[in-house]
This record gives sequence, structure tokens and C-alpha cells, in this order.
Amino acid sequence: MKNNKLYFLLLSIALFTFSNAQTVELNEIENFGKNPGNLRLFSFNTKNASNKSIVFVLHGCSQTAQKIEEICEWATLAQKNDFVLMYPQQRMINNPSLCFNWFLDADINHNGECQSIYNMMRYAVDTLKIDSTRIYFYGLSAGACMVQVMCANYPWLINTAATLAGVPFKTHIGVDAFKFLGKVKRQTPDEWGQLVRNQTIFYKGTFPKIIVMQGNEDKIVDFEYSNEVIKQWTNVSQCSDTATNQNLNYKGNSFVHRSEYENNQKEVKVIFYKIMGLGHQVPINEGKGYNQGGRKKMFSKDISFFSTFYIANDFNLIK
Repeated sequence: MKNNKLYFLLLSIALFTFSNAQTVELNEIENFGKNPGNLRLFSFNTKNASNKSIVFVLHGCSQTAQKIEEICEWATLAQKNDFVLMYPQQRMINNPSLCFNWFLDADINHNGECQSIYNMMRYAVDTLKIDSTRIYFYGLSAGACMVQVMCANYPWLINTAATLAGVPFKTHIGVDAFKFLGKVKRQTPDEWGQLVRNQTIFYKGTFPKIIVMQGNEDKIVDFEYSNEVIKQWTNVSQCSDTATNQNLNYKGNSFVHRSEYENNQKEVKVIFYKIMGLGHQVPINEGKGYNQGGRKKMFSKDISFFSTFYIANDFNLIK
């Protein structure tokens, strides 16, 4: 009898734990338009999407839409603050490691995978009627690289983009991309910036605001690449690549160093979060508090800083 009671008690605890660890259900959208890159698309909170903001969340290598959501918990913030989420997802037939092909000419020049993601944006604007002035992007690692592809190819559609542990647009092309794990490729700000401007040579408008985040102990994407990303996008937005404002104890957290880069109009166009003691990971702060969230996984680390929340705040999405 005692054993039965113990069994049911343990079962109840297990079921309770499982129910609290359940992942958010993402809905697949199969018909979003032409799909030359052969990508999948998942979504969250698309009901009554008219005039709402939207965030496109791009996963890293070996990940899926569901896996990046489990780490970053964008859906929790979307529910609380009423914005829409879309998660492009790679297929193994395109890339056996499930990386977005940020390094292939066939996917980064208004074609292939980036054109598929563009058509996802058009679907969000034309069918869901989201606010076309409030389209945001967020990407990890290979996803961060593809986010920059989108900003270079379709700057008029993107308000702000966050790139976590990525490399600059067109750092490497083709098989040359395998070199990114070796010596850091360094160029002048203008050389980096010209690679972006060449994508839209007749475009005279503004480029998206860029948020860069990386751990200073990243052993997969060299931390020094964060400086090259900053040089590229400060140049594109006509900013100095020297920070105009710095906070080395952001929100009272000594692990988080935040820098801002302004243009001549005193507009912040690039933000850099340098995360001390962090590897190739996403900073989180497990818990249910106002500015807490994220889950401990292979590619995350609890440093009492829910990076998704603060990026969403930089997107002006937190109510």
C-alpha cells in the first residue's frame, strides 16, 4: 500500500514537472508564397494579427524552430505583449547540419533561401496585415548570418535586427566559408559596408538598426568577429565605429557590457552587448519574473540576464 502511494506521488510529481516544462506549440504555414529556398515556416500568435508587430526568429545549426523557441522563449513575450512570431526553418536536404546557407551565392542575392524568407515577410504584410513598419529579425549563429543577409537584401522592410554570434555579410562565399572557424577575416569599415551597399545599388533609404550580441569566450564563432560586424553596420548607417555611449554594468549585471553607436543625427543605429564569460550561448535568466525567462540547454547559460527580453525591449515591443 505504501509502495502504491509512493508510486502515485512520484507519478504526480513527474506529470507536474512535465506539464510545466511543456513547449509552446508552433503552427506550420505551408502556403506562404513562392519558396525557391525550400524552407519551412512556423508561426505563433497569428490570430488577429492586423497592425501588430512581428519578429522573425532564425535558428542556428543543428536547431529547429521548436528548439530555438525552447531556449529563447520568445512566445512568452509575444503572449504578454501581443506581437506575432514567425520561425523560418531549414530542411536537411538543403543543409545536412540544418544551417541556413548564409554563404552560398544561390541563397543570398535576392534568391533562394533569402527570397523564401522575403516571401514570408510579404505573406505577413499582405495576408496577415501586420504593421509593415514594425518587422524585426532575430538570429543565432548561422541564423544571425542569415539575418544580416536579409538586412542587406531587403533593408526597406526591416526595422531592427538582432544578430547573436554571427559574422559580417559576405564574410565568406562558397567553400571559403569553412575558413570562418580559423583566422578572423578583417576589413576596413568601408570595405565591409560596400558589400552591403552593393546588394541594393539604387536604394537611397535608411538601413535597419542592428543589435550585436556575443560572448567574449565564444570558441565557435571567434569573438573578434563581433567587432567586424559592428564596423560593417556602423559604416552602412554612417556612424563612427567608436561607441558614443557605454555601460559596463548594464541593469546592474557586471557580465553585460552595452555600447551604443550613433549617427550624426544622434540616432542610435547599432547596439553591442558584450557578454563576459559567455561562450557560443544565449544569455538567459530562468524564472517567471517580469524580466526573466529562457531555459538551460546546450546553447544557453544562466547569467541572470534574459537576453530575449532586453532585445525585445530594444525592439520597443515590451509594454
